[in-house]
Amino acid sequence: MFGVKGVDLVKSLTRQTTDPMPDYCHQLVDQLLKEMTELNHQIQKFVKANDSLDRNSDEYRNQLVVTQIRFSALLWNKRCLLAYHWNRLDKLKRLRWQLGSVMPEDIVKNLSADERQWFLNYSNNLSDYMNKLNDGRGIDLTLHQKPPKRLYIQVRCNTEYGDLELDDGTSVVLTKDSMHYLPLSQCEKLILGGVLTQI
Repeated sequence: MFGVKGVDLVKSLTRQTTDPMPDYCHQLVDQLLKEMTELNHQIQKFVKANDSLDRNSDEYRNQLVVTQIRFSALLWNKRCLLAYHWNRLDKLKRLRWQLGSVMPEDIVKNLSADERQWFLNYSNNLSDYMNKLNDGRGIDLTLHQKPPKRLYIQVRCNTEYGDLELDDGTSVVLTKDSMHYLPLSQCEKLILGGVLTQI
């Protein structure tokens, strides 16, 4: 029955899994593409045979109805494929903003080769764009996804880091277990890297 595989493909998106990115359904996508090729072949066959049939005959009308059903099934399958791939690319885009440009291996193994290439291109384009901002000095847009409640935060240094130069030109010496009151924009990367802990 036409359209069933498309429904199965879309349903695979809603299955509850603990993976941030479910495994790519290679087999189901291949089956759906094969079905679409067969539907297209049958439609083309009717179009070619159209000239030899009498347009007022019952046979022509029956063939026309069947062809319209096949064409609707072809469009349905196309929509299901587009929905499936758009959803997965949207998840990849969100993961890039959350995790950065290096994707964990447990996510990479669930991607298709085309998705890996798409992620690489998207990541490179985003990095190029961020590097061109602020008169060429760059801004990391992935840091401030939610507006901060405070511009300055109190932090404790976890390691012997050394001097940290702030945007205003002053510098702070970060030694192990020292506490500082610093601008959030200067600390965010260091917090993510484990150098600082917000108190």
